[in-house]
Amino acid sequence: MINLGVLMSRQNLTFKFFSLAVALAFLSGCSSTTVARDFNGLSTSEGKPIAHLSTGNLAVHLLFGKTPLWGDASLPKTVSDFTAAAKAQNASEVHIVQSSRRAWWFLFPPFTFILTPVSSNVAGEALS
Repeated sequence: MINLGVLMSRQNLTFKFFSLAVALAFLSGCSSTTVARDFNGLSTSEGKPIAHLSTGNLAVHLLFGKTPLWGDASLPKTVSDFTAAAKAQNASEVHIVQSSRRAWWFLFPPFTFILTPVSSNVAGEALS
């Protein structure tokens, strides 16, 4: 006799895995930068800010986020994207306020132990 609870559970797990795989395929290698320019005429101790930038990267890495597979969400790559966006705003200096990197290996174990979504963010000011 077929146990429907086990069958439904396996189908649900398979559906979650394929949903995650499709979502990661579309979003991996994605980089975006948000720009805010309104400082109400105020300056910072480092100089007059041109803009506040926040750059985020999303990628799929192998083995708990060690090696980039689709895209690159490592901190060096995100800092590089952040400084490129600052240059596009005609900045001559940047002041990085915060940075973070997270490997999302715990989302759907054991699948995400191997194919791990990774996100990173760098935020700061572009200065003239």
